[in-house]
Amino acid sequence: MPFRSTYLYVMFAGLLTLGIAVGSGHTSAELPTRPSTVTSGRSRTDVDKRTGPRKLTGSSAFLDNRNWTLPTLANGHLGFTVFEDAVYMGGLYGGAAGLSHRARIPNVANIRPAIGCYQGTTQEHCTETLDMEQGVFRVEFSQHSVPPANRFRLVHTLYPHALYTRLIVNQFFIERLDARNAETISVPLMPSVPFFSEDIAFEPIRTVQFRSSAPANQNHLIYESCGKTVEVEDPIHQPSVSPVCVVWNHVPERLTLPQTERTVTFTFLMSVDGEESSAHNELKTALGLPPDELLRAHTSLWRSFWERFDILTTGNEPLQRAVWASIFYLVSNLPFAPSGHNGLSPTGLGRGGGSNLDDYEGHSFWDTEIWMLPVLNVIDRSYARSLLQYRIARLEVAKELAAELGYGGARYPWESGFTGTEVTQPCCPAVAQYQHHITADISFGLRQHLAATQDLEWLCSSGAHRMAAEIASFWASRVTFNQTGTAQYDIAAVMGPDEDHENVTNNAYTNVVAGYALYFGDFASCLCAESNELQEDHWDAIAKHIKLPYDPDRDYHPQYDGYNQGTTIKQADTVLLGYPLQYAGMRRSTRSNDLRVYESVTRVSGPAMTWAMHSINHLDLGELEQAAINFNRSYQPYIRGPFQVWYELQQPDRGAQNFLTGAGGFLQSLLFGYGGLRLHLDRLELRPSIGGNVVGATARKLRIDYQRSAVSRSAYHH
Repeated sequence: MPFRSTYLYVMFAGLLTLGIAVGSGHTSAELPTRPSTVTSGRSRTDVDKRTGPRKLTGSSAFLDNRNWTLPTLANGHLGFTVFEDAVYMGGLYGGAAGLSHRARIPNVANIRPAIGCYQGTTQEHCTETLDMEQGVFRVEFSQHSVPPANRFRLVHTLYPHALYTRLIVNQFFIERLDARNAETISVPLMPSVPFFSEDIAFEPIRTVQFRSSAPANQNHLIYESCGKTVEVEDPIHQPSVSPVCVVWNHVPERLTLPQTERTVTFTFLMSVDGEESSAHNELKTALGLPPDELLRAHTSLWRSFWERFDILTTGNEPLQRAVWASIFYLVSNLPFAPSGHNGLSPTGLGRGGGSNLDDYEGHSFWDTEIWMLPVLNVIDRSYARSLLQYRIARLEVAKELAAELGYGGARYPWESGFTGTEVTQPCCPAVAQYQHHITADISFGLRQHLAATQDLEWLCSSGAHRMAAEIASFWASRVTFNQTGTAQYDIAAVMGPDEDHENVTNNAYTNVVAGYALYFGDFASCLCAESNELQEDHWDAIAKHIKLPYDPDRDYHPQYDGYNQGTTIKQADTVLLGYPLQYAGMRRSTRSNDLRVYESVTRVSGPAMTWAMHSINHLDLGELEQAAINFNRSYQPYIRGPFQVWYELQQPDRGAQNFLTGAGGFLQSLLFGYGGLRLHLDRLELRPSIGGNVVGATARKLRIDYQRSAVSRSAYHH
């Protein structure tokens, strides 16, 4: 008799608690937090209860101040950083092999009035708002320093459209403030960016006329330039360069409010796609819509998203801002409608051009499966699934990469772009040569997705089970049996997450996640009732006998064979055995000692995710004070400016901008740390952490489509 599908709506109300201040009566428990209003220099940002939630506002002129960071906006197809000169399209890369990077498209949607707040002056009142509720960036400007007849208010709304994903939209609304003795108001625009790209050979701009679905006799002047990328990523797996077309409507030199009118609205559109017809069609559709309707088609999707998922905190406005911004920046890189996807880079879709190597060039790393996918699994299964499909689609290339080194199965590259070949920069050969844990990380991401969805049909029909089996086959060929010593399997010549130490043997994290990959390859093949021709060896037997370094005298896990306690490391490595790997084969004391040993030697310049993982692991052990300290460390030094933009490194250093990896780790500390959510193949657990004087929060409408199915039954007996 089949089990009935059940849907569990997890409402953490009153349970998910955020350890910002723990236990009254402890002198060291009062931890520093940011004030409700953050002030720095001339700019300020507030959570204003009167203007509604999910808005980040900067007051005063800073748009031309490079010490401030403007937000990166995306819609799953296009991405850009506000008022920068580049737009990026998913899957469009330039450069060969290790020089692969996102191909830069000139941002003809970078339209800015030549007035005070856009130029860094303070003569007029100006407010800039990232409205995450609606998914738009808005500039509001009031001109009062002129005679009454010329005073006006301007509202500039900028967004990559959530429904018409090929579009970037600029809408300008100008309103006369004094109708007496009205005069024509004219607002000049800054010169447009040069239409040039070092990555794309564009044809000359041509002017086209077409009739839209707008009212009869209304024609629109349209500009278009199509081109092709200059260089392929890999000549074998990408036999031809990639096409792209950019289409946009006319932008005048000035925005004019006639003397006889009180208001006027201008809409400027940029449409980008690999197919000319698709770029044209969405532009035509949008031109035929009234401005309010075009905007509503976008904002309704964002409002619907926030109705489905949210994390609400109480008592700490800076924390709430960080939470909303992290969700917004992460989710905006995925399309609202299920579609094919091109991976998820540490800095998202709106960054990654070749001029800034800090932004990781739009490549996919282990960041996707370990740091971002767990959050997306519980927000919307389609988001997570699209990222896994990216890996499945590149399985054949991964098999070739394994064969190149003499191994079986599939070996995924450390950095993956368009083709799935290795595209790590020439500067850093060691990470590509040794960080093979990426392959097991992908299997672990798939395993956690199956735990979240219990979707056996997708596992077997998508090719995901074959990917799991090929990954297991790789690890079966990658291990070496130590016949003369431990009688266990070693994994030599690796680098764990700690990139300060290369070419080591038996990295604890790598060995555990590789063992998981062996188990899961066997399990997935069994679930899909497919004979496993790859399994010449018994994968589960290998997994059971992979060495895990352990020091019984100090009761902790050395990071690798020969690790000397006290050696400095870059980031969380061995502590990941507790979470996210949830390794069951260690004592509570060992886990606590791992945290103590590695917390004291992790360099401060490491990334934010380290402290988020320490926080979660301390929570699991009931060590609330240490959890709170590490929770604050995981986001406060890394988020900057009014728009809560994530950076890879702590201030004053920068590293990658719009660092979604850090946002993912931070959100995991809320959902899986204080929320206590755990996804297993055979069960779902909720173990919220509740302390003394803590700040409360609610994860609203968190939906886990968990069903008692063949997956959970098989996992229970496996």
